[in-house]
Amino acid sequence: MNMSVQQMHRVAAEVRRLANKTSQVKVANQAGVSTAVISQIVNNKWATISSDMFRAIEVNLKLDFSWKSAEIKNYQILYLLLSNAQNNGISIAISEQAGRGKTHTYRKYMNDNDNVIHLECANSWSKKSYLKHLLAAAGMSQQGTTEDMVERFVKKLKTMNRPLIIIDQFDKLRDSQMDLFMDFYNELDGYCGFVLSGVRALEKRVMNGVNRDKIGYAELYSRIGRKFIRLEPVSKPDVKRICVANGILEPDLIDYIYGNSDGDLRRVKRDIEIYQQKNAVNLEVTDHEEVVA
Repeated sequence: MNMSVQQMHRVAAEVRRLANKTSQVKVANQAGVSTAVISQIVNNKWATISSDMFRAIEVNLKLDFSWKSAEIKNYQILYLLLSNAQNNGISIAISEQAGRGKTHTYRKYMNDNDNVIHLECANSWSKKSYLKHLLAAAGMSQQGTTEDMVERFVKKLKTMNRPLIIIDQFDKLRDSQMDLFMDFYNELDGYCGFVLSGVRALEKRVMNGVNRDKIGYAELYSRIGRKFIRLEPVSKPDVKRICVANGILEPDLIDYIYGNSDGDLRRVKRDIEIYQQKNAVNLEVTDHEEVVA
């Protein structure tokens, strides 16, 4: 489905905001397009840019204009932790089950603050592809050898004011990729904040490595303060805040969404979006019937 002109204008406005906040080169690298494309959008000369290109930019920049954030308990906890890590150049680890609002808060924090790099990891990455994605998240070129990329990344961070690196789904990385965190930490200790985040398997994996005296794990555990941070379970007031923020006010529907969530905010989002889609269809049908009448 092609994007509407209104949707493309929203993407263009966000591209301009990000380019003014950082640079056109950084936005281009993050969006996976050329700097010429970003320049056209910034200068409002994007008539020749296809809808598919706009869609790719929207996906790569992880833009979501329809969803409204709500300051639930875990959002408040995480936001404070991220701010503390960035301002004081410390490293922390968060190990909590999926659906507690971690990734959403990381994206929101990065959107609100300068010099924040957020990377969502994947199981399939090699060490080099991990570095390429990390550099792309920082808005940097992904060219060169593994050693070149590490050196350029560290050098870039040293020029930034109080940078924060959030490595999301850190548990999906292999040992050789995890080891890079120690290299970065050793170069940037006290200057750059690090957040290592994953599901509860992350804590289990690290502690198993520590207990078995596996190479690198004791060092990693030490660098995160020998502690894994847990979050709060999803509460009914949390779900109500999210529902209200996204236009759902009916108590019975809020009760249903909370009861159906099983403590997973992704299921909350899914049910809200299903309701919104049905509501939009009903409005279209009503409007059509009024026109026909």
